[in-house]
Amino acid sequence: MIKREDCVYTSCYCEENVYKFIEKYSQQFDEVYAVFITNPRKHCVIWCQKLSDEPNVTPVCWDYHVIVVARKCSESYVFDLDTILPFPCPLELYATRCFQPSASEVSQWWLQYAMVTGHYFRPIRGSDFLSTFSSDRSHMIDETTGRWNSEPPDYEPIFQPDQGNNLMDFLDLENTNLPGKWLDLKSFLDFF
Repeated sequence: MIKREDCVYTSCYCEENVYKFIEKYSQQFDEVYAVFITNPRKHCVIWCQKLSDEPNVTPVCWDYHVIVVARKCSESYVFDLDTILPFPCPLELYATRCFQPSASEVSQWWLQYAMVTGHYFRPIRGSDFLSTFSSDRSHMIDETTGRWNSEPPDYEPIFQPDQGNNLMDFLDLENTNLPGKWLDLKSFLDFF
């Protein structure tokens, strides 16, 4: 069993954490996917995240998030290094707790905001993600100060010169040139 503490992890670099996970563990599964999560407003409300003071009550509002969904023996599991949920977590449990929490636990305002902004999911087969993803980490540099918004990982950026810096292309809801297509929550769950 893969343990959270054995994974490469840097807070606020979820796309690189996912890349490193797939690179190291993909052979242990029947299928593995990198899944980008965002919406047109870039205000993606997700509960049960470690950065929240009250993860079951107050969500984190990410501009985007990236997780791993892996299948083994027809079961789908989420590997999210930023969640308080089990690692791995059954996909249905993860979806319910992170995107559709019980109304009795959370404020109506957050539930309504999550419904208005929505969640869009782009599952990308692991091998395709490894061969196409490329980031120079420039999105994490504050344009005013030139400093890191969050300290980067201690390894070199995952940059493939033939791909260029394409992180924002993966997040573009209109971009069809990269692997994976955007799905709403129901279609995403049906996909797996």
